[in-house]
Amino acid sequence: MPDATPQRILLIGPDDGLRACLHAAGFEVLVIEADADLYATVDSLQPDAVLLGADSPSRDTLEHLATLSRRFPQPSLLLQGAENPELTQEAMRLGISAYVTEGLSPAAVRSLIEVSMAHAQQLHALRRELARKQKSIAERNQVDEAKRLLWKQHGMSEEAAYQALRNHAMNKRCSVAEAARRLIESKQQDQEPQS
Repeated sequence: MPDATPQRILLIGPDDGLRACLHAAGFEVLVIEADADLYATVDSLQPDAVLLGADSPSRDTLEHLATLSRRFPQPSLLLQGAENPELTQEAMRLGISAYVTEGLSPAAVRSLIEVSMAHAQQLHALRRELARKQKSIAERNQVDEAKRLLWKQHGMSEEAAYQALRNHAMNKRCSVAEAARRLIESKQQDQEPQS
């Protein structure tokens, strides 16, 4: 059963041919000028993809589009009517998918956009997972550092140091990682020279 709500595409720059092709492919097309406030527009409209269809976009527009795609998790595409290797290279360097759409059917354009959206979702999921893993590693390192402080300060075994840290966390109603962070910060403050 097809989705009743068409996917929203934000088209930067007037491109009547691309706009008609996107409509024929079943997308809802929202058009803005290249000099419009891109960040505010994307934040308020929440499009599924952002397309740059201008024949020769400025470097600033490409860079804004690249920054935008890092800030908002939707795909950014440059759809060109004719091949322009220099523009394609610049777009790809900035992380923008670039395609020549001359002669492509609405179905082919739809397929390009859907693949780009799926890829952007996977990339966003990978970034979230990486951030979660990095946070977990940082917390584990803090716990290990806090245990070492307790070993040195109180001559405890590793297990006893961990139990003391865990008990402190339960008493303060926080995570073991948070208790470790507080212990490390407290120790650093104690070591700072008094002025």
